[in-house]
Amino acid sequence: MTKVPTPQRKGNPLIQAIKSDGFIEKLLLLVLTAILSGFFVPLIIKSIDQSREARQAVATAQAKLFDDISDTILTLETLILDVSWFGTADAKNADMQTRAFDRYTERSVDLIVKWRVEASRAQALASPETAEKMQAFLDRFFTEQDMPTNRSWNHCPDRCDWEAQHKKNVKMLTEANRLILEIGSEFHLTAKSSESR
Repeated sequence: MTKVPTPQRKGNPLIQAIKSDGFIEKLLLLVLTAILSGFFVPLIIKSIDQSREARQAVATAQAKLFDDISDTILTLETLILDVSWFGTADAKNADMQTRAFDRYTERSVDLIVKWRVEASRAQALASPETAEKMQAFLDRFFTEQDMPTNRSWNHCPDRCDWEAQHKKNVKMLTEANRLILEIGSEFHLTAKSSESR
């Protein structure tokens, strides 16, 4: 007699799927992905946040340096401009010129020190070219403005040709404003630089 095979009971397909090797692999991969995502995603987000904070810190430092540079250069230029202005024919006033020279003499040393500090900081927060421009402008300030003004004051305060020095001072003020604009543009703090972004 031939044995008739007994029909096998079909098991529950869900249980069969769970027992399959493919399901266990996929489940392990899913659990591993969840664990790694829970660990690495926060690290990546933290790294992005730190990078954003670092960029913001640099931008804040650049904005402060820009304010400091602008204030220092323009204050120094204005102080020396007052000295020559009160010696010109249009504003001739010996008393006001003496006061202007005293103000300049009193404040210039501190302002020059600040300028040097700011030029040094610009090496870290700006391009090397900007730091060099600041130093070159300071050198020109000494040779074209400070030394001639002091020399004239010591030799002939009332008789010197302050007109020529005043024209030179006005020209240097214009160049100082150009330098400040260039620094602001490099730091993306001017209207033109924000339009181009």
